[in-house]
Order: sequence, then structure tokens, then C-alpha cells
Amino acid sequence: MKELLSTNKLGEIYSVRLFYGNGTARLVRNSGWRDQGAGVLLDLGSHLLDTVHFWFSHQFHNFSIHSANCFENNACDHITFGSAYSKPVLHFEATLLSWRNHFYADIYAEKGSAHIQSLCKWGPSSFVIRSRKIPSGKPDEEVIILSQDDPTWRAEYMHFLSICAKSESNIDNDFWINGVLQHLSKELYERQA
Repeated sequence: MKELLSTNKLGEIYSVRLFYGNGTARLVRNSGWRDQGAGVLLDLGSHLLDTVHFWFSHQFHNFSIHSANCFENNACDHITFGSAYSKPVLHFEATLLSWRNHFYADIYAEKGSAHIQSLCKWGPSSFVIRSRKIPSGKPDEEVIILSQDDPTWRAEYMHFLSICAKSESNIDNDFWINGVLQHLSKELYERQA
């Protein structure tokens, strides 16, 4: 996705929708220290923010919570949030109630769209690029399916080692993620009060 976005093949990006879910609600509920505070927002929301920052190399603002639920846990176990006033518009959903771990991303843009379904560590992953037909019609589609062991752990570890060797840091990204999560956590607490 990062490579595709850097080519401008999609043109102006209108909206980004990300979903990340796992089925750990019961594990969290049975853990006294995890089933408190902002719950899934901090657990999985941080990954969604980090992903969108990586793809766009941009720190987005004006985030708000759209919905927050405590279906099985004391802390929030399902949340939707985003930034309706950013360009592109951002829609995020995170849950501990997805009984099969799942991730998806949908990017809609001027010249087409791009879609990710699942991650390699959970089975086959697909990456679909669609080229828009004007004024309308069935888009041309490029589909890439990955069926392999999870490549991210080793790549992430190697990236970490290279950062350490160069004495580089992405602490600004961490500060941005923390700031967004603190703002959303405050909004969540005010809703629950």
C-alpha cells in the first residue's frame, strides 16, 4: 500500500477505512490490569494510527470517537473513531470481539481504490487495486494474494536494529500517536461519566 500511494496512481485520496479485530475480549476481561481505562482504543487503535501515519507520512488531527461499547468487558471492547475533517477522511474500527483475527483497509480515491483483506499471519492476504472507469463501469482490477508465513516480525526486528545502528528515532510519531490516544481517551471517559 505504501508503495502504491507513493506513485500517485490513485490520484487524490478521498477516504481511508481501517478495521483491526481480534478475539481477546475474554482474556482481557480475565486480566485485572488490562480490563480498565480506554481498553481496545489503546490496544489496537495505536496500530491503526501508526499504519495511516506510515502510509501517508503525515500526522492527522481532529480525531473524535464515533461509537464506543463495552459489550463483554468493563473497558471498551469495540470502538469506531476517525477524523471527518482531514484529507483524506479517516474511519477506524477496532474490536476485541472478532472471533477470527482480521484486518482490512479500504482506500477510495479519484482514480480508483485499493483494498487489503487480512494479514499473512492469519492466512492468505489479498491486495486489490481497482482502476476507476469514467463515467462508470466495472473497474480493471489487479489482485495480489500472499500465502506465506508472517513476514512482519523479522522485517520489524531488522528495521529496529537499523534504527539503533544509525541512532535514529521516530519519537515524533510516538508522541503524535500518544497525543491522539490521550485526546480520544479523555473523550471516552467523558462519554462514560
